[in-house]
Amino acid sequence: MNLLIDNFGYILDGAAATVRLAALASVFMVVVGATAGLLRLYAPLPVRLLSVAYIELFRGTPVLVQMFFIFFGLPLLGWNPSAFTAATVALVLNNGAYLAEIVRGGVQAISREQWSAGLALGLKFRQVLASVVVPQALRRIIPPAVGQFTILVKDTSIASAIGYFEMTRAGQHIVERTLAPFEIFTLVGALFFAICYAGTWLSRRLEKRLSRAAPAGESEWRYVLGAR
Repeated sequence: MNLLIDNFGYILDGAAATVRLAALASVFMVVVGATAGLLRLYAPLPVRLLSVAYIELFRGTPVLVQMFFIFFGLPLLGWNPSAFTAATVALVLNNGAYLAEIVRGGVQAISREQWSAGLALGLKFRQVLASVVVPQALRRIIPPAVGQFTILVKDTSIASAIGYFEMTRAGQHIVERTLAPFEIFTLVGALFFAICYAGTWLSRRLEKRLSRAAPAGESEWRYVLGAR
C-alpha cells in the first residue's frame, strides 16, 4: 500500500499527460472524422476517392506503425515532430478514419424521405443536411463514436513507444525502480478505466439531452409528405 501511495503523484502526472493527449486528439478526431465521412458521401468524385484512400489506408495499418512513421520517418523529409506532436497526429489520423465510417453510416441511416421532405419545403441541400439530417444522425453516431473515443484513450499508451511521457510510461519508470509491476500496472489500469468510464457517462448524458431536444422526427416528416 505504501508503494502505491508513494508513487501515486507520479502516476497522476502521467494521467494528466494522458488526458491532455486524449483530449486534444479527440477534438481533432471529430473534425477529421466528420469531414472525411461527409466528403466520402457528398464531395465530387476525385475528393471522394481521396477520402476513401485516406480512410482505407489508416484503417488498414496499425496505429503504432503510423506513429513510428511520423516520429522516425518524417524527420528524413525535413520535419522533426516532438513525441507529443507525433502521437497526436497519429491518433487523430487513425481514429479519425474509423470515425469517418461511423459518421457515414449514421448519415446514411437517415431515410431518403427526410431529404425529400426538406427539399419539398424549399430548403437547400446544405440546410437539409445541417438542420434535418445531421441532428437525427447524431443520435446514431454518438454511441459508436464514444466507443471510438475509448479506443483512442487506450491507444495513448502506445505513445510511450516513442518516448512520450504518459501514464503507461510513468508506470514503466516506477516498475524499473520498484520491481513491482503487478501493483503499479493495476493502478494504471484502474485510472485508464476511470477516464474511459467518465467519457462514457458524459456521452450517455448527451444522448439523453439530444433525445429530449430532438427535431421533428420521421413521423412528422411523413405527415408533411402525406405518407402513411
